Parts: sequence; C-alpha cells; structure tokens
Amino acid sequence: MTRLSAERWLAVGPQFDRALELDPDERAAFLEALRTSDPRLAGDVERALEDHRALEAERFLEASAAPGPEPSLAGRTFGAWTITAPLGRGGMGTVWLANRSDGSFEGQAAVKLLNASLMGRAGEERFRREASILARLKHPGIAHLLDAGVSAAGEPYIVLERVDGEPIDEYCRSRGLSVEGRVRLFLAVLDAVAHAHAHLVVHRDLKPSNVLVDREGRVRLLDFGIAKLLEADTASGNATALTEEGGRALTPEYASPEQVTGGPITTASDVYALGVLLYTLLSGTHPVAADRRSPADGYL
Repeated sequence: MTRLSAERWLAVGPQFDRALELDPDERAAFLEALRTSDPRLAGDVERALEDHRALEAERFLEASAAPGPEPSLAGRTFGAWTITAPLGRGGMGTVWLANRSDGSFEGQAAVKLLNASLMGRAGEERFRREASILARLKHPGIAHLLDAGVSAAGEPYIVLERVDGEPIDEYCRSRGLSVEGRVRLFLAVLDAVAHAHAHLVVHRDLKPSNVLVDREGRVRLLDFGIAKLLEADTASGNATALTEEGGRALTPEYASPEQVTGGPITTASDVYALGVLLYTLLSGTHPVAADRRSPADGYL
C-alpha cells in the first residue's frame, strides 16, 4: 500500500475524494487534467485510488452474504447540534441534518463533517479563528455560518444555515428561465460575492452546486470561504502543503488557472469562476464541455 506523510495527504486527500465522486469517464478526464498541471500529485492520487480499489476488493471477499447497515451518526452531538439524518456527501466531507439541542432555541441546520486529513497541525486554532471571521458575513445571499469546531474525537465540523433549494443551473433549466431571468439571478450572485470580497473573504469553489436558489427564487451561496478554514498556520509563516498546492479543495471545471497551477489565490480567482458560471447559465453548456477538463488547461 502507498504510504504518504500527513503533510502530503493535505494535498492528495481532497483530490482523492474528488476522484471517488466521479464516474469512470469523468475520473479519467479529471486525472488527465491533474497530470497536466501537477504530475506528482496525479501520481499520488492514482496510487491512492489503486489502494482503495484493492481494499474494496478485500472487503468484498471478506464480507458476509448479509452485510449489516452502514453506521449512522444519528444522535451524535456536535456543539449545540444533534445529528438526525444524512443530507449528502462531498469532496471535503459529509453533510448531515441536525437539530438545535442546547435548549436556547429550536431550529435546524446543516452540519458538515470535514475530512480530518484536511486539517494541519495548527489546524484547530486556525479553524476556529477563521470560522469567527466567516460568521461575520451578513448577507441575504450567503448561507450563514452558525458554528464551527473540532469534536472530542478530533472531527472538524462546521454548522451552516440549512438552505432548501436547487443548484442554480438546475433551477434555470427546470423553469425554462429567459436570458433576462438568468442574468437577474447571476446579478444576485455577484452581489453576495462582492459582500464577501469587501470583507476580504474569497469563496474559492464557486460552482452551481454551491449556488442554490430557494423556493422563493432567492440565491443563496454555500460554503463561502470554507477552503480558507482548511489552511493551517506554521510557526515560521511559511506556506503549508495545502497552500503550496494552491488550496486544492477545488473543482477543476470551475477552478482558475492560478488555483490549478498553485499560484496565489485572490478575489480574481472567484471572478474567473463566476465567468465560467455565467457562460454555463447562458449557454447551457460548460466552456470546455467537450472533454470536461479544467478551463485552466489552455493556460498550461
């Protein structure tokens, strides 16, 4: 089996999780794009995938004819919130529906349990500090960050306002919105992003699944600045493995050239992703839909 240091896994882990989410054809295109931008990282991800396949095969052979159900987190408490049911799985972790359980008030939220591999040695303190900054973002177009922390078991988590809505591209398509209607929604996205940028917060992963439209037709942005929470400080102030890899908690199809190549991340990175999103909303296709590789490939 491949052995990677904890520091190296900070870079490999997010890409490995992303690859696991894709079907075989999409995964091949994803790995090809990654090989172009970072051959070493692509090699580590491919080896991790091979190890995963081998482990899955071993578990299949060892499994009984009637395997038991997957363990549930229902009833587990994270901060003031108690898990009730799963909501989904993403590249950075799993998302669960939760109820407020400390008696202060009643309410529901989405609890995201982040992959522990994304936290560095100084991650817990940095995580809490950055969460307090993100929690100050007050805009009707941004799902509010309610809480964040690390459980007694060492599991990093964030608690987000729950948004009942559809990804913006699906919303536009299912309702047959006109160009004017699509642009109106996009302007609401721009307003929310501008609010965050004015507070020096960069999203870093703007894509349709992170831009929901609720039942009232209001745009709500999810996971704003979450990638920033995953950057760990070092005593010397030098870049960590994650920052050296350009903050690789990203989606290649919407990532800017500097994100793919490991350059500095600025508000311009979000502007690039917004351009790709607008193209997708107006044309119904991705700018590089032919092979679904990163739009940064043309710069490499």
